[in-house]
Amino acid sequence: MTREPEGEYGGNVVPYRLKWRPRGVRPGAHPGQGDGGDGTFRTLVPLVARPDPRRIDLRASLRDPFEGVHVRTFAPRRATTVAVLTDLSGSMGFDGTGAEVARLAATLAASAAATGDEFTLIGAGGDLREDAFIPATRRRGLGAQVAAAISAAAPSGTSTRGLATAAERLPRRRCLVFLVSDFLMPEADLDLTLDALWRHDVVPVLVRDSRSEGDVPAWGLMEIADAETGGRRLVFMRPGLRARWQATARDRIAALEARFVTRGYAPFHLVNRFDADALVAFLASR
Repeated sequence: MTREPEGEYGGNVVPYRLKWRPRGVRPGAHPGQGDGGDGTFRTLVPLVARPDPRRIDLRASLRDPFEGVHVRTFAPRRATTVAVLTDLSGSMGFDGTGAEVARLAATLAASAAATGDEFTLIGAGGDLREDAFIPATRRRGLGAQVAAAISAAAPSGTSTRGLATAAERLPRRRCLVFLVSDFLMPEADLDLTLDALWRHDVVPVLVRDSRSEGDVPAWGLMEIADAETGGRRLVFMRPGLRARWQATARDRIAALEARFVTRGYAPFHLVNRFDADALVAFLASR
């Protein structure tokens, strides 16, 4: 289920859970590593095993027929950082793509704030984009700023090498990273980016537009534009050409998914429009 956050751009707060236990001391919503004085009750252990007289359970100790002293142990709950690392190369300038990425990022910012986590936005193309950078913060009401930053940052260029560099701006501790891109990049650049993110929990967000994958009329003249170079040309669309176009798109997506699987990642497909309920279902199945 999604719910409306008051005053947030993006419209929804989506629940998410981690596949790992965060370290650190900052209280939060996620089960953390080790033991703590706060969090969820875990079990009782002998005082000699956990010499912390502040946690003595008098009732359990009095009931022990062997007169042992027992203390309570707790599973601490900790906060983490949620990051949106977004591709701002020219191909991401396809009609309407920026608005949907902005909605996704704003929703994740609102969700992190509602959960008590930090959120950071990092944009990059060939280089880091300072106009699309928001340092990690727990500030509420961040959704509108995130959306505005992405909307104002015009995609440009043909390189995505800045994504690997952008990973250096992430916290050293493991965090949840949504890597947002159409992944129209050389395999070497994709591997470079994923290698740079090795310590983090990465969720690839594959941005797709059905029109660019051949969801077009079977007959007619079409003007095709290259978002990276700005080049345009007329194409006479016919069933055979459309079928080859669609097959090429399917093969590319299948190859990307297989490449992510080898890293232990499953991508979320953002097709045409951002669907918060689809993201909720995806995150629940991780």
